[in-house]
Amino acid sequence: MYALLQSTAVAPNSLTVIDFLADFVKFWQIIVFVFGAYQFWANRRERLAADKVREAQELLDSNYQAWLVVNSAQGKGGSGGRIDALTNLARNAQSLAGVNVDGAWLVGVDLRGADLAHASFKDANLQGALLSGANLKHANLEGANLSAAQLEGTMLQGARVSGARFSAASLLRADLADLVGWREIAAVNYARLQEIQRAPHGFREWAVEQGAEGNAVSEDMSAENFSTQFRAV
Repeated sequence: MYALLQSTAVAPNSLTVIDFLADFVKFWQIIVFVFGAYQFWANRRERLAADKVREAQELLDSNYQAWLVVNSAQGKGGSGGRIDALTNLARNAQSLAGVNVDGAWLVGVDLRGADLAHASFKDANLQGALLSGANLKHANLEGANLSAAQLEGTMLQGARVSGARFSAASLLRADLADLVGWREIAAVNYARLQEIQRAPHGFREWAVEQGAEGNAVSEDMSAENFSTQFRAV
């Protein structure tokens, strides 16, 4: 009887120890889980930071290579890789102000919205170029071929255009203030002049006499048809 009472008295103590150990193990499991979650979060932040640094470096390298192409081809004819280089620089929001691509073959180059103030495109082939919204203030476009180019909303204030060809170009809403040498433009036939801004006195009338489109745009004279029909102008 005495032995039975002893065993009954010890049993609760044993259960208490077991419960304590179980709770202790659960506690450390929670600690390990929380620590692992923190490590994952910290490593993720480090990876994201490293990715941003890598992307920034790749952008710098890309811009450096593009500028290398543009500068090394200066004064040479042909493309010399400048179409892709200039497009990439413009896409990366790099200023192209003052760039010199005289005589370059830049057919279809995409420079929409680019900063090209004081740039020189003298005698360059910009046929079908996408220049809508670009800043071409005081740019040198003398002798450039801008046939079928998209110049919608482009700032051409003070640009030099003597000898330039604007056949079938779209100049909708373009700013033509203080345009230099416009009476010596080589060709402006079928150019679209709707809503041009601040054009020099007499420019619109002169251009229409040369065959430019100064009235509402018809379906047959859409930008796509211009580009196709006058690609060889």
